Amino acid sequence: MINHIKYALSRYPFWITWFATIIGIVAIFQFDFVVSVLIVSACFLLPFIIPFVASYKKDVFELKTLGKTKVSLLFGNLFKEECLVITTNNYFDINPTGEFISSESLIGNFVTEFCSQNVTELENELKSNLHRDSSNQIIPAEYGHYFKKTISGKIVYFLVFTDRQKTNQPDDFYIKTLQTFFNSIVNENHGKTIALPLLGNNNNLSNSGFSTTETSFVNLMTMINCFEITNQRSELKLKIVAQPNERANLIKAITLFL
Repeated sequence: MINHIKYALSRYPFWITWFATIIGIVAIFQFDFVVSVLIVSACFLLPFIIPFVASYKKDVFELKTLGKTKVSLLFGNLFKEECLVITTNNYFDINPTGEFISSESLIGNFVTEFCSQNVTELENELKSNLHRDSSNQIIPAEYGHYFKKTISGKIVYFLVFTDRQKTNQPDDFYIKTLQTFFNSIVNENHGKTIALPLLGNNNNLSNSGFSTTETSFVNLMTMINCFEITNQRSELKLKIVAQPNERANLIKAITLFL
């Protein structure tokens, strides 16, 4: 609850400016003393109560960035979006056998729900985009590259986010992934908002994440702002989708971008 209280307090100055007009009207016109006290009291209490309740009930938050990018945060189900990102590794492994992909990971859940009948065929299709060297060895895909495919009426970006072997990941893989991805999707012409999971959060792939959900969110927003610094005339349309049970962890961080 403490984060919800902090969220409400951070929004208090915004809401009190709206109720200040009512307080002014009470001061100008002569109301019954008791009525005046009740109205003024409500005007000071509601600017806290409204955002406090919203912190529990509101599902979509419009976020501000440094540039033209339109970003929102949704507490909901990523799989219900019509255009979404699913993270995988640099070999496009998607079969949740537990060897490379966990059945509890984001892609494991997606494959189970949408591709369980043709997972092998889909994985082979993804892997067919990988190149081979002179010795016919597979060359892993670069971080931030993706394969786009329509599945069950949804546009799905299978994004290379991590290495098959976590010990091989460079320290800057997160930065490389997002900057490469953003620079690629900015040229997409389907006009749809692309839904992202909390990239870097531990529910993405396995253990390739930040220590907290709040850190994942702030870092993702930072990467969006970094993109805008170097692409001031470009505009992304993004929706960050977080699981509803992460609300208490994120609600305070949201205020940094309102």
